[in-house]
Amino acid sequence: MTAGEAPRRRQNRRGQGGLLRAEIEQAALKLLDELGSPELVTLRGVARAAGITGPAIYPHFPGLSELQARLREMAFDQIAEETNAAVAEITDPRAEMLARYSAYVELGFAYPARRKLILTPGNEVSLGARVAFDGLVDVLNRCVAAGESASTDPALDTALLLAALTGLVQTRDAFPLPPLDAAIGEMVTRLAKLR
Repeated sequence: MTAGEAPRRRQNRRGQGGLLRAEIEQAALKLLDELGSPELVTLRGVARAAGITGPAIYPHFPGLSELQARLREMAFDQIAEETNAAVAEITDPRAEMLARYSAYVELGFAYPARRKLILTPGNEVSLGARVAFDGLVDVLNRCVAAGESASTDPALDTALLLAALTGLVQTRDAFPLPPLDAAIGEMVTRLAKLR
C-alpha cells in the first residue's frame, strides 16, 4: 500500500454484494464532501476511497453518471430526513414552512458539494427531488387551507421560493443581506404570500 491509498477492504461473503454497493456509496459521499465539488469525484477515486480495485466498482456503477444520480438521490433523502426531523413537533403549517426552509438553507451551507450536485442538471427530475418538492407544496397548500397564505399557485410559489433560497445560499457573502434568519423569514413570507 502506498501513502494516501485507502487500505484494502475485506471481501464480503458470497451473496453480500449489496454491502459493497452501500460501502461504495458511502465512500463516494464522503469523498464528495472532502473534495468539495462533484467535478472532482471520479470512479477511480471512489474505488480507492472504498478500498477496492477500479474494476470492482463497475458492476455497481457502470459510469460516473450512474454514481452521481445515486448520490443525488442520497442527498435528497438527507434533505427529506433532516427537514422532517426539524418539524417533527410542529403542528402549525406556517411555523412548519419556516422551519423546513431554515433546515434546507442550513443543509446548503453544511454540505456545499452536495448542494452543487443536486443543482447540476441531470437527464430528468429525480424521484427524490419530486418527493421533496411535493412535500413543500403540501405545506404551502396547508397554509392556504388554514388562511395563512394568499397563494393561488402553491407549486409555482414553492418553485420560486426554492430558487430564491438556493440563491441566498450561493450569494450570501456577495450582497448586503440581513441576518440569515431574517432573510429566510422575509423570503418565505413574501414568496409564499404568508399573511
